[in-house]
Formats: sequence, C-alpha cells, structure tokens
Amino acid sequence: MNPSPATKLAPIDESTQSAGRAALWTMIGILVAFKIATTAVILIVAPGARDVVIAFFIAFHWPLLLAAAVFGFAPLLFWLRLVKVRAKRAKLQAAEWNVA
Repeated sequence: MNPSPATKLAPIDESTQSAGRAALWTMIGILVAFKIATTAVILIVAPGARDVVIAFFIAFHWPLLLAAAVFGFAPLLFWLRLVKVRAKRAKLQAAEWNVA
C-alpha cells in the first residue's frame, strides 16, 4: 500500500528545529535550577544535616553529574586538540616557506 500524501512527514525546517532545541534547554535549565534551589532550601532550613543532604544529592544525581562532566569536558578537549592542530599547521607552513 502506498501512503497517502496526507500521511507523509513534512521536512523539518531550521526554525522549527531551533525552537525545539531552545525548549529542550529551557526544560533542562528549569530542572537543574529547581534541584539546586531545593537543595539550598533544605540546607538553609536544616544546616545540621549538611553532610547528609549533600550525600543524598550526590547519591540521587550521580548520573546527571557524570553526564554534566562528560558534556562539560568534551568542548575543552576539542579546544585543546584544536590548539594542538593549529600549532602543528603553523609549524608545517613555516617549514614549507623557510626552505634552506
């Protein structure tokens, strides 16, 4: 059976894709802000339970902390590699033009 033209999916244009990306980052930001604010309120209300609250925060959020570390270090590693490659490129260009 051939699908009717009404059931074909339309291609996603750039504005729709960027709006979806913005919505995703907004939701992630709200989630992170809520978790940090809730932990801060608990620490303010019960300052004696600081070690327990921080231990529970880490215990319940270690996958998110791990993902944040991975996604945070990826751009740093990319930048370091970029600096290394550019230095090598400059060295090769200098060697090419400075033939003795």
